Amino acid sequence: MVSKLIFKDNKYNLLTILVICVFAIALIIFLGSKTNEEVQNIVQEQFNEQQLLLARQSTDGIEEFLNQKTIIIEILANEISDKPPDEVVNSFINVYNETTDIHVIEFVNESGIVTLGYPEENSPLGYDLYENNQEWAFERARDNKETYISSPTFLLEGGMGVFIWTPVYRGDEFKGVVLVIIRISDISDRFLKNCEFPREIYMIDKRGTILYDSSNRYRWGRNYLEKLGNESPGLQQILHHQMDGSEGTGYYLEINGSEERSIAYSPIHWRNQLWSVAVTSPASEVDTLINSVYVKQGVFIGVSGIFLLLGSFSIILLLTRWNKSLELEVASKTSEITKSNELLKRANKKLMELDKLKSDFVSMVSHELKTPLTPMKTSAEFLLQNDPDVNVRREMLELIVRNIDRQTRMVNDMLDISRIESGNMRFRKEMLDIGEIINSAIETMKKRLEEKKINITTNIPTDLLKINADKDKLIQVFINLLSNALKFTPNGGNVEIKANESEKYIEVCVKDDGIGIPSDKIDKIFNKFYQIDNTSARPYGGSGLGLAITKSIMEGHGGTIRVKSTPGEGSVFFLTFLK
Repeated sequence: MVSKLIFKDNKYNLLTILVICVFAIALIIFLGSKTNEEVQNIVQEQFNEQQLLLARQSTDGIEEFLNQKTIIIEILANEISDKPPDEVVNSFINVYNETTDIHVIEFVNESGIVTLGYPEENSPLGYDLYENNQEWAFERARDNKETYISSPTFLLEGGMGVFIWTPVYRGDEFKGVVLVIIRISDISDRFLKNCEFPREIYMIDKRGTILYDSSNRYRWGRNYLEKLGNESPGLQQILHHQMDGSEGTGYYLEINGSEERSIAYSPIHWRNQLWSVAVTSPASEVDTLINSVYVKQGVFIGVSGIFLLLGSFSIILLLTRWNKSLELEVASKTSEITKSNELLKRANKKLMELDKLKSDFVSMVSHELKTPLTPMKTSAEFLLQNDPDVNVRREMLELIVRNIDRQTRMVNDMLDISRIESGNMRFRKEMLDIGEIINSAIETMKKRLEEKKINITTNIPTDLLKINADKDKLIQVFINLLSNALKFTPNGGNVEIKANESEKYIEVCVKDDGIGIPSDKIDKIFNKFYQIDNTSARPYGGSGLGLAITKSIMEGHGGTIRVKSTPGEGSVFFLTFLK
């Protein structure tokens, strides 16, 4: 109505309004393009960071997986140094069955001939490395007395694999090499394939050899740089960064120049090997994140133009509303991307914490495995060089047996934790008397308890209901708790085990008057590999796996475990079983 009156009063008013509208529309278009450019830059930067975190997540997983396998193989090589062939094969079978993604485990004797292996169908028994000119990795592991990782190569049965050569020494005598092959396809299936769509992922080694390419443009085993030739110089430069072990993001044009792609790459450091994983996406993928902003703004400009022609008052009102809508839309998209980045950062932080735990565990296991070797070797050398009386001989042999048992328990703990992580822990349940289980555990620990003069008392009601549980696993739970009490309770201390029954549960308490646990450490003691004191000079041994295994066994029975402790006064562990 106002505009009609204006038009009647003066025909120049219409021209003024039209000029204002055109100027306002031009101003809106200019400011909108600037806003779009800023939003696109922000989204692009956050998209690149998200893609880099995805690449890091994949490489951290692969690196942890390969280092874990290497540690297990080194423990195996140390364990079989003085075993006969049939026991060596049994050890191979145990490791093969209890771990995942190992293609074959072989033993190459000191002459370079494959003499043992599992599975047999994957083992070229009788294969002579020297006759086939493949002895250089074998000799390198032998001469350096440390594990050597061969560069990925083609396997006789097809595909590519990486060879882990771990020397076996008994004292200074070289016995041979444990050779383990892990297929590249198993690694990619486990860590890379689930990250592909709609992205593309490839993995190369430090020579530029293609280990995996989800796009299937290049076959694995080929050299990426050689296949590119003089094409795509941007991608060639990125490949050189990857081969140097660098991490970063970038852009490159496809070989035919038809599409620009964004890329994020992260290295894998595994002993003497350097690999790199890259995640690529079409650069246009970012447009989908801001497409709704462009649509809203386009509608805004069109509708604003129409309403500006009807009157300046209407256009001002619409401008305010649409600008607010755009701000909310940008804020919403930015918030979603920020939340996604925070999740990825937390995941990466968790992986870094796990990597530190792994490093601490490697140091701890090395110390724990070496510690019993010294008294075993000293006792054995003494028996070889002297002819002591019966009592001395028996004492030294018992010392050797105790230290062998100590190493065996550590290896069994690591195999148990491997079963738990892979979901292969099985329970053979039956109706059991909890009192008999506790007595069996005490009888097993009796000698060690007597050596430290620990006073142990039990208070188990005779009419306590039986529980449905796995006998061996439950005995292992109480042995682990008694071992902890024994370890941290001074000579002449006290340990009490009592049980009581409620309407739905049976609760067992294991109490000691040892050194106790600091309040800030209680929430962490059930974590794998966690040690309150994780230095090599700590006064108490152990692998940090006992309580983690105990918790998993209790949860596997539908029960719970918790602890209360006061430093200097002792600890109480509460086990709850469903009736």
